[in-house]
This record gives sequence, C-alpha cells and structure tokens, in this order.
Amino acid sequence: MTTSLVPTRRLLVLACSAMKRQDRDYMPSRLRYDGPLWRTLRSVDPDGTRAKVAFLSAHYGFRDAETPIAYYDARLTPDLAERMIAGGMTTRWPRPRRRNGPDNAGMHPGTEIASMARYGREPFDDVALVGAASISR
Repeated sequence: MTTSLVPTRRLLVLACSAMKRQDRDYMPSRLRYDGPLWRTLRSVDPDGTRAKVAFLSAHYGFRDAETPIAYYDARLTPDLAERMIAGGMTTRWPRPRRRNGPDNAGMHPGTEIASMARYGREPFDDVALVGAASISR
C-alpha cells in the first residue's frame, strides 16, 4: 500500500442556513449557521480537519466557512441566483449598497477559492456540493 506525502484535499460547499445563531458579534460561519447540515458538520468534524468547508449565501456569496460573519436575514431568490451566476467568478459579494457606488465591497468567489487552495500549492482532490432542492420565491 502506498501513501501520499500530500494529504487529501477535500472541499465541501454547503448552502447557508435560514437557521442562524443570533449572537451580536461576528463569528465564523461554521458556527453562525445552525441548520441540520451545519450541526451535522460540527458533529462529524468538530476540528475542521476532514475537509475545507465553504458556503454559498444570498448575502455573502461564496466564502470560506472560517470567515467571520454577522447575523443577517436574506433569501436566495431565483432572481438573485441568476445574477450570481451571470456575475461569474469575478463579481464581488455582497454587492455595494448603492447601485452606482464603487465596486470595492465583498469578495470574488475566485479569490476565495484560490486562497482556500493556497493559490494552487494545495489544490483540491475532491469537491462536494450540498444544498437545498429549491430556492425561495
């Protein structure tokens, strides 16, 4: 049996959760989100060593699950999902508050993925996407 000197790199992308801890302070999203998927994740991987975890959120877009986030209440509507897809890997989320404001808020999904993969030094071997079957209307 041969073993690799490089550890297996897994990326797990979870949908955000409508159930959230309502603490006032910022906290890592893996602790903020409190739906069944996130509780299961914390139960089976309490130290976050089995996979790198990211989330897709109507408010924050695509982010590393270690990213500290504030409490928010936003739903991923079909219109918002279409805008996220159309924006691709270079659109920052969250979007600027003013329609004509500077586009310097938020984070690009591509930048976040690159950071999680240590800019290509530790690429992912496995990727799993887990989410809901429907989008709120």
